[in-house]
Amino acid sequence: MGKKVEINTPAPDFELADFNGRSVRLSDYRGERHVVLVFNRGFT
Repeated sequence: MGKKVEINTPAPDFELADFNGRSVRLSDYRGERHVVLVFNRGFT
């Protein structure tokens, strides 16, 4: 299991594919006021 993120600390940077398959990094949104992340589990 990965490291635990402490409250009131910046989230670690990571990279995932968006719904179009393009690579997106959390750091791409640095400086934005709000960022909403949604992690869906697979639908099988």
